[in-house]
Amino acid sequence: MRSIGAHIKPWIIKILLITALSCASDYSYAQTDSIPPDPGALTVYLVQNMSFGAFSTGGAGGTVIISPNGTRSVTGSVIPLNLGVLFFQAIFDIDAPIGSIVSIMNGADAVLSGSNGGSMMMRIDNSDPPSPFIITVNQPVRTAVNIGGTLTVGNTATNPPGIYNGTFYITFNQE
Repeated sequence: MRSIGAHIKPWIIKILLITALSCASDYSYAQTDSIPPDPGALTVYLVQNMSFGAFSTGGAGGTVIISPNGTRSVTGSVIPLNLGVLFFQAIFDIDAPIGSIVSIMNGADAVLSGSNGGSMMMRIDNSDPPSPFIITVNQPVRTAVNIGGTLTVGNTATNPPGIYNGTFYITFNQE
């Protein structure tokens, strides 16, 4: 009698790992300090969360980088995959009076926890427009702010296949 599980080819295991490590997304929330909001105050709206898409950790890990324009690159032994899991930058809409100067302060690195154990660190990177920027449109038109990030990925032992989620913090200051 033969055991079916003992004859699984190593490449099948890699494909399963790659498929399982398909997505890391963050949840983002924004609010102002004034309640009710002052008509001259800055208001922030989340348009799109950040996602690093599908990738394989490779033998040693590395990084997955999402730029503010939404392009993805990798370092180390990480292999980017196109398995239908999208990757994209975080997008916020800023509503503030024309001429307002807005600066962005990134919070601490975020820890993304895996559905099957393990964790990854995510750093908030640059924005487009770069901070600080001036609001150049009249309300009710809003200014889109795109934000990139870098995900530090370990090897398969430290980052098992799964979905990784976490929360990152960004502060928008109206000067």
